[in-house]
Amino acid sequence: MVNLLLVAVGGAFGSVLRFGIGNHVNFPFGTMTVNILGAVFAGSIYAVFVDHINHRAFMLLMPGFLGGFTTFSAFSLDVLKLWEQQNFNILFLYFISTLIFSLLGVWLSYKITLWYFS
Repeated sequence: MVNLLLVAVGGAFGSVLRFGIGNHVNFPFGTMTVNILGAVFAGSIYAVFVDHINHRAFMLLMPGFLGGFTTFSAFSLDVLKLWEQQNFNILFLYFISTLIFSLLGVWLSYKITLWYFS
């Protein structure tokens, strides 16, 4: 029951933050921004908890906060909308940028966080 509450509380905060960012960055780049930030947060959180697991904090942050914050399903819907609008230049830029910067973000934040705490 405690894990469920931690995930719910973290998810609520993540969802509200995602909503705020989405309202301040033009379509479709709000979702891209959230996905990249989510990848950066995931890399750092993983680096902190990989050897020193605080189970409750992990549940609050990873499946909770980041589960509510990141928006791959919204990303997929944005791609579909851009496809339907036949806006292929933005679709390609959006798709490739999201993938590259999310992967780069998770790797870089993981390495920096490990370096910082070593």
